[in-house]
Amino acid sequence: MKIGDIVTRKIYGEDTQFCIIGFYTNQATGERVAILAIIDPSLIVESLVQELSPISAHNLFALTTMPLVH
Repeated sequence: MKIGDIVTRKIYGEDTQFCIIGFYTNQATGERVAILAIIDPSLIVESLVQELSPISAHNLFALTTMPLVH
């Protein structure tokens, strides 16, 4: 799997989709962990391309920083 892939989580079934926005390695277990953004069809919008601004991966991960649940 890679960044940008659309996935589901086995515990949620196929009703909820997520986009992989990053990865990290859990330092305690060595396991690879995906950082996911939920895809909510009710929040899909359209925009002119010239209205869009890219953000850096650093800023993206700053937006997703939260305490990890183990």
